[in-house]
Amino acid sequence: MALDENTAGVTANAAKAEETRQQTRLDRTEILLAILLGVAAILTAWSTFQSAQLGSAMTAAYSEGIRLSDAASQAFNDASATDVADQALFLEFAKASQAGEDDTALYIQESLMSEDLAAAVDWWFDQPESAGYSTPFTEDNPNWSTAMYDDAEAQAQFDKAEQKDALGGDFDILAIIIALALFLFGIASLVRQQRIKVGLGAVGGVILVFSVIRLLQLGNPAGVTFGLLF
Repeated sequence: MALDENTAGVTANAAKAEETRQQTRLDRTEILLAILLGVAAILTAWSTFQSAQLGSAMTAAYSEGIRLSDAASQAFNDASATDVADQALFLEFAKASQAGEDDTALYIQESLMSEDLAAAVDWWFDQPESAGYSTPFTEDNPNWSTAMYDDAEAQAQFDKAEQKDALGGDFDILAIIIALALFLFGIASLVRQQRIKVGLGAVGGVILVFSVIRLLQLGNPAGVTFGLLF
């Protein structure tokens, strides 16, 4: 009888010890899940903040590109109008010269022509007939140039905006992936069965590790500093 009581006592103690160990493992698992939940929440906030900052930078780059493009287009229009006026004025000068109206030709050259056009005409006069220049409006004339539309700076801004937009999209996708890990950690923290809890936590952990690696690859393209965060 005494032996049976001792055996029952040992069994009860063993069962209690096993229950204590299981509870300890459960508590540790829940603490780990809570930590992982916090880390995932921070990473989600970081990804979202990066995306927002990149969105602002993209808008600014697009605006600057549009401004530069408009300025280049206006400069082109002004230069084209100047070219047309210069060629019309030279035509009148050439007509007066051919008609022997030297005073009129001299007046046009000295009073109506711009300094650049007058210099271009002087260069043209100095060229031999064998050069074959019928007018001073040639690319060989150092005092005259064709109006060009140079939008290199504007295009650079548009390229920059597209790059910011692409990076912002990467952070948005990553935020969704991390949110999936948050979901798995949240479900795992509510489940009481240890195996399911560990299984869900493990899957969430793999997703979180991938997210961390991806975040390290993306870096800090928005240039976020602690001073900006606080």
